Amino acid sequence: MSLIRKGEHVVTFTKEKPIEKHFHDHDEAWVILEGKAKAYMIDRDGNHREFELCEGDIWLIETGWEHGADPITSSFKLIYIHGTMPVGAQKPAHYYMENEAYIPHLELKKVMTDRYKKG
Repeated sequence: MSLIRKGEHVVTFTKEKPIEKHFHDHDEAWVILEGKAKAYMIDRDGNHREFELCEGDIWLIETGWEHGADPITSSFKLIYIHGTMPVGAQKPAHYYMENEAYIPHLELKKVMTDRYKKG
């Protein structure tokens, strides 16, 4: 039985093939399986943060945040998992602010219910 489920993708990056700066119209999670990398993210206000990722780490990346990573070890392997795909989202792929010229936002819509109303 595979531990990989539908919507999860295992990929390997190297120093010669880093993860370039990009964003998505959906949240994304990375589960680091092997190696180390210097990762970075850029929030919607343009604030840049860098940190190290290593085997066993889980990184949750918010919709619209640019992100990428430069492997430190010879091999950096991860599983990435797409989060909720909102209506109007582009298909899952790497998108670039320089080309798209927009920053996606997900918004919560509260729909009232009386499902558990007593009485």
